[in-house]
Amino acid sequence: MRLDCEVLIDRPLQAVWDYTNDPGNLSLWLNDYLRTEQVVGTPGKLQIGDVSNVTYAQGKGEFVMREEVVDIDAPNSIKLLMTSKMFDMEIVNTFEAVGPNQTKLFAGADFVRLGLMMKVIMTVSSNKKMLADHVSQINKLKGLIEAT
Repeated sequence: MRLDCEVLIDRPLQAVWDYTNDPGNLSLWLNDYLRTEQVVGTPGKLQIGDVSNVTYAQGKGEFVMREEVVDIDAPNSIKLLMTSKMFDMEIVNTFEAVGPNQTKLFAGADFVRLGLMMKVIMTVSSNKKMLADHVSQINKLKGLIEAT
């Protein structure tokens, strides 16, 4: 299953890249995000091969995903592989200047592996709801960036 969203953000390319890739901003727009723990690499300096443990709220507990930077072409694109026991997901975000103060952001998420529990959850959950949540998060990101 894929979740894709494209928005125009009224801010320069570098500003959109910087805000989107700053872990300090994730809790402002990413649902259930709690924290990032850098495992490999230098915080604040994204490079291929960087690995982090990203923790999300899940009910009364927490859920950790391993995030690896697979490809990066700052400030134009970043590809991440998010892995967990329940599922693996490729995240691809591309950034394109469409003017000096406007950037097109494409945010894509592709579930590349589903564990048994996620297969069950996916059969009863709505793809439309998951896509609506993704679009809502990206639109929230857009609003935050434009307010800076």
